[in-house]
Parts: sequence; C-alpha cells; structure tokens
Amino acid sequence: MGCPAHFLFVLRIQPTTTVNILPDHVRIALLDACTAAGAELIDVTVRGTERQPLLDVTIDTLEGVSHEHCRDVSRGLDERLADDEWYGRLRAVDVSSPGADAPVKYLWQLKKHVGRTVRCTRTDGTVVEGTLVSATDDTLVLLPRRSGKPLDAPSQTTITSGDIASANVVISFS
Repeated sequence: MGCPAHFLFVLRIQPTTTVNILPDHVRIALLDACTAAGAELIDVTVRGTERQPLLDVTIDTLEGVSHEHCRDVSRGLDERLADDEWYGRLRAVDVSSPGADAPVKYLWQLKKHVGRTVRCTRTDGTVVEGTLVSATDDTLVLLPRRSGKPLDAPSQTTITSGDIASANVVISFS
C-alpha cells in the first residue's frame, strides 16, 4: 500500500473592495449625457474593484426608456469622457431602465402608469394599494383596493410626497 495522498491547497483571495465613489466630473458628464438623450438620471452605482470598476446607470423618461435612450447616454458618456483616466479604467458601463417592479425614486415616474395598480408604503408604515388615478411631482391619487379587490364604496386617496416612504407598480400576471 502506498502513502496516503497529501494535497496542498493555496487559496489566494483577491480583495474585492467595492468602489462606491463616483468622481464629480463623471457625474456631471453623466447628467449632461442624460439630458442630451432626453432622459433623467435615476441612479448610478459604481461597483467592482478599484482596478476594474463597473458603472451601473439607471435612467427613466415619462414615455419609458427605449434602447435608443440607453445607447445615447452610453455614447454621450464615451464622447464626454474619451480621454478621462478614471472612465478609461471602467470594465463596463451598463445603462438601463428601472426594473418593472422597482420602487420609484421620483413620483413623476408613475405618470406613465395611470390605470395600473400601485402599492404605496407611507412613512407611518401603512400600505395603500390601488389603481393609480393620477401622479404629479408632489402627490399620488389612488383608488384603494383590499385583498386585490375594489372596495364596495371606493373613494380616492391622495398621498403627498412627504408621506411616502416608497411606491412601486404592482406586477400582475392575470
């Protein structure tokens, strides 16, 4: 019988420090690129390693985000930051719309969803779900529902932006 096998495993852990600092000049270029593309910047996240950061950009418009909006923002960044050292280190720039069920950052994002079901969590923790009647920059008007069914005597509920902790469109597959 031979000797039992001996294995030496060397585990090298590469630091994956999350880079979450977006230089001011890049943020300004990004805002300019969004404006030129007819879109609003909703969120930007820098992730990855310091040596190879990734830039995740979320944009939106009142009409919804098209492939052209994403392409135009990406190209706009490329043009504005072509010779920038920080931008040149990026492994990727991903420009996309918010997910279908993502909470909205601005109430105007809900204007295109009038007639759909919206769930709004108030700052006091109560939840109102119902058909979106209207949305402005400052208020939401909902026709509340309980357990997915309309109330017997429905009355509209107006919720001001200061009372909203989060709001999102409810996705339904019925």
